[in-house]
Amino acid sequence: MKKLAAGLLILALIALGTGCNTAVKEKSEVKASTAMKKLTAIRIGTLPTEDALPINVAEQEGLFKNKGIDVKVTVFKSAQERDVALQAGQIDGFMGDLVAAAALQQGGTPVQVVDVLLGSKASEGRFGIVASPNSSIKTVAELKGVPIAVSSNTIIEYVVDTLLKENGFTNTDIKKVEIKAIPVRLEAVMSGQAQAAALPDPLLTLAEKQGARLIIDDTKGSNLSQTILLFRKDFLVKNRGAIKSMLSGINESVDLINKNPDSYRKLLVETARLPKPIANTYKINTYPKVQIPSKADVERLLDWMVKKGIIKPGLKYSDLVNQEVQPASVGS
Repeated sequence: MKKLAAGLLILALIALGTGCNTAVKEKSEVKASTAMKKLTAIRIGTLPTEDALPINVAEQEGLFKNKGIDVKVTVFKSAQERDVALQAGQIDGFMGDLVAAAALQQGGTPVQVVDVLLGSKASEGRFGIVASPNSSIKTVAELKGVPIAVSSNTIIEYVVDTLLKENGFTNTDIKKVEIKAIPVRLEAVMSGQAQAAALPDPLLTLAEKQGARLIIDDTKGSNLSQTILLFRKDFLVKNRGAIKSMLSGINESVDLINKNPDSYRKLLVETARLPKPIANTYKINTYPKVQIPSKADVERLLDWMVKKGIIKPGLKYSDLVNQEVQPASVGS
């Protein structure tokens, strides 16, 4: 009888222990489930370019979720589709440029820039002008009066105008031909349909590899092209903490990329659609830590937009740039 009683007692203790473990496990699962529900969703629009790599790496490595945010990335085929999605409230923010930011702001969609994803200095995020392999053009001076294939009222046209004027060109010296789609522009210059074309990397590198002649790029002198992260102002005001967490995640992502860039080459090839001829050799950018664009860079671009008639006068640096959500103290 004593042995039977002892056996029953042991079974009771085992059952009690199992019940406790099950309760603890269930409680833990409930907590985890609750924590997942509390993740703040941030919907971001990007384009299939190298500029989005810090966002893509942070998403892949779980850096955003570790900070209590769920960043949902939508890749758009064109900047126009991306802008429409922001205006319609389908996304909360996007990766873009200052031309798009200023146009949205003055067009009635208040936005604010919170970070420079690429282009904190001139050497980052290259834009340039190449001459056709069939052309005899070899110097900047020989571009006077030559139609350069561009997309008008965009950051690429701003870079072309500014680069050439810094090299002594007047408005009458600068000629352009409109070819909006970048792949079509590349094909036009490679085939000789256009004598010269303005291209961003990585297609600028591809054009050089295939025989086009680089005439000038924006990696020296004034800092002309920045890829920025912006948010609708109404979303930013309500979600300052979440956006600050996202920027902190981007900072960690930048550290990972810059420490070992080739470990993210496969992701870059997939997300930026690097062409096969340069997929294994293309130099991966050194990405900047979170910071805002300088006042001088923004004001120079706004002045160009006013002179082009893209926006009306009156838009200020403080209208476009938010200085309150950066994870570290940054200045203008």
